[in-house]
Amino acid sequence: MKNACLILPNFKIKSELIRRPDLSNKQILISGVNGNKEIVLDYTSNINGISKGSLLKDVLLKIKNPIILEEDEKYYSELQDELIRNLLNLFDRIEIHKYECIYIDISDVLIYPSDDVEIAGIIFDAIPKYLTAYLGFSTGKYSSYIAALLASPGNFKMLEFNKKTIGSLSTYLLPVSDDLKSKMDFLGLTDFKKIANLKRENILFQFGKSGGFIWDFVNGIDKSRIKPIELKDNFSKEYEFPDTTDNYDALIIAMESLVLDGFTVLQTANKYPAKISLNCFVFDGSKWIKTITFKTQEYDKEYVINILKRTLRSYVFSGPIEKMKLEIDYAEYKNGHQLNLFSQMRKESSLKKAISEFKSRFDIESPVYKIRDFEPYSRIPERRQILVRYDP
Repeated sequence: MKNACLILPNFKIKSELIRRPDLSNKQILISGVNGNKEIVLDYTSNINGISKGSLLKDVLLKIKNPIILEEDEKYYSELQDELIRNLLNLFDRIEIHKYECIYIDISDVLIYPSDDVEIAGIIFDAIPKYLTAYLGFSTGKYSSYIAALLASPGNFKMLEFNKKTIGSLSTYLLPVSDDLKSKMDFLGLTDFKKIANLKRENILFQFGKSGGFIWDFVNGIDKSRIKPIELKDNFSKEYEFPDTTDNYDALIIAMESLVLDGFTVLQTANKYPAKISLNCFVFDGSKWIKTITFKTQEYDKEYVINILKRTLRSYVFSGPIEKMKLEIDYAEYKNGHQLNLFSQMRKESSLKKAISEFKSRFDIESPVYKIRDFEPYSRIPERRQILVRYDP
């Protein structure tokens, strides 16, 4: 296993300077709330003597008239999402630790030692220019983090992680809590070599389960592995009516068509929905939204259609509808493949292919129709259901 670690210091500060370049060279603090206390989340490099997590009121006693910006979580998340998607176009397995550390599994691309230069260049090219990154390569996740800490800004370091090469490293580079590092320093265990020279059982006795990890790590054993993120995707499709309408039957038919298309995409991707939203755009400029949230992986398109159908029929719009849009947020299955879904998916896929070939060969519309509920409770049997052309 070969891993890379990307450290992006002061991500939030640098993100703020993108939209506020006029604040360059100023002393800036980004504040946030932890419980009922206001703390410092990030600060510019021209401020000394403070640390992240410090109480804002204490910091203001040390620094005169800094510029204080409130945390904009949505903005930072959008910038990070863009960066992550760039990396996911290059690598399959990525783990994110807050905003300033990204782990990348490069096992499939780093084959020869000379490949590290090329891979480093690819990673740096995927990072926005305003971010100054530190990049490290090693065999495990945590050892690659140490390699990144030892790298120079905008450059990379390859760390051969074994007992001989890491003996002189400071204890403060260990991937453990600050309290544990301070305790080891108090006991005189200031570098990896001093810990490695002790017996494993002594470290276990002193530090418990964490002691076993520490002893293995300082002896060049890094079994840490990347836990890849699972990105949620989304699907959206809209239908614009030829003429604005307040006919509920037309609205329901449009809604059903959008839902069926959405669930076909879900089945094809073998994914389940987290949230479904139906948006109706009214001619007067207002918008009506109905959202259905799923708490489990079990879902049924008929269940969604019935809920939306009842809601549409009971709601009085302020005017005729111009457009209808369906949005689905969905995530991958977490419990393996649902094989029983594929038989129906293959049938639908075969039917779509056959219809496409038929239309292409004979240059006519699809001869296949689906039965849809129109007015299921109508006294007139002919109005209860209608035929809708199935044209994938």
